Amino acid sequence: MGRHDGFRELVRARQQSPIRTAYLLTGDAHLAEDLLQSVLIKVAGQWSKLLRSGSPEAYTRKALINQHISRRRRIRRELPSADPPEYGRSN
Repeated sequence: MGRHDGFRELVRARQQSPIRTAYLLTGDAHLAEDLLQSVLIKVAGQWSKLLRSGSPEAYTRKALINQHISRRRRIRRELPSADPPEYGRSN
């Protein structure tokens, strides 16, 4: 049994729940898939530790929420809130 067999089983058996959660967060199927994929990469890297904690599904759900919030904050910082002032132009 490989070290990620349990992870593969989680993804196969419980696939619908995390993708639904991701879709509810993003409102877009493609963004939901991207969000879930980025979270599953992190979950796979922490799999041994998550098994010892006893709740990898709960961790995955919380990671989806946290990753979504982080992405929204990053996007919000990148978008200008108003038109920048035009310097050197007389009115």
